[in-house]
Amino acid sequence: MAEKASIQFLKWSPLYEKERPFQIFMDILPDAQDKRKTNLAWDEKDVLVEDFRERADDFQVDTHGFTTRRLPGFTELSDKDMIQTEYIPAVKKMLKESLQDVGTVFVFDWRVRSSRSESTADKINFSDQSQPLLPSNYAHIDACPISILQRIQSSFPQDVSKILQQRIRAVNVWKPLYHPVEEWALAVCDGTTVKPADLVETDSIRQGSISTNYYVKYDEDQKWYFLKEQTPDEALIFKHFDSEPDVEAHYAVHSSIRHHHVPENAKPRKSIEVRTLIFSETFE
Repeated sequence: MAEKASIQFLKWSPLYEKERPFQIFMDILPDAQDKRKTNLAWDEKDVLVEDFRERADDFQVDTHGFTTRRLPGFTELSDKDMIQTEYIPAVKKMLKESLQDVGTVFVFDWRVRSSRSESTADKINFSDQSQPLLPSNYAHIDACPISILQRIQSSFPQDVSKILQQRIRAVNVWKPLYHPVEEWALAVCDGTTVKPADLVETDSIRQGSISTNYYVKYDEDQKWYFLKEQTPDEALIFKHFDSEPDVEAHYAVHSSIRHHHVPENAKPRKSIEVRTLIFSETFE
């Protein structure tokens, strides 16, 4: 079953041929000549989003960039300690059991989100992982290859050369909390339907760091999928990067979707996402 929903896509501008697309998530200095916090422009599109639950076995991380697995027992994650000591080890175990060629799963970040959060882009404290973020309605990939390399260099300074000789993947695990999703579901786009020319490298500038991600231009060939009323026992697994050249899909674009029909009494979406790097060899 499929339904129409809205997603924000990057609107191409000739400006990007002169300067890099950027977003700034901090205050601009008062004496700065350029007061812009971004040069991005958006184009909202209605897309057809298909519920792939009944064909879940047909969609795998290497063939489409995403898949789903059951991850029961974590309906509520009430505090940071529970997330770090119970949930993250369960995510690592699931990834090792679900994906091929997994030696090491390194979790470098996790985030909770709420569709009724009071956080805005201007108020986000990125150092506080427990601060709920709003769903992102922008088609994107979390990290470009250069950011993944920088993550490896900062996290494993003594092992960079060893890691770069093996298969490297950047993989997220996302699932709702408390109840099935009734608004702002997360959708993923089949990586084989996204052309490299659809991806636009963008700088995200925060206090003390610059990272790069991809925003995505709309193309009618892109095919989007989701789990309708996804439950807290269902985890979405999707990929941002894969160094293996022979896989069919190296990534899956993702975005929260704005449903056209939401019940008036819909419960707010609450969710947790875990961001990992997966290496094909085992090491500490």
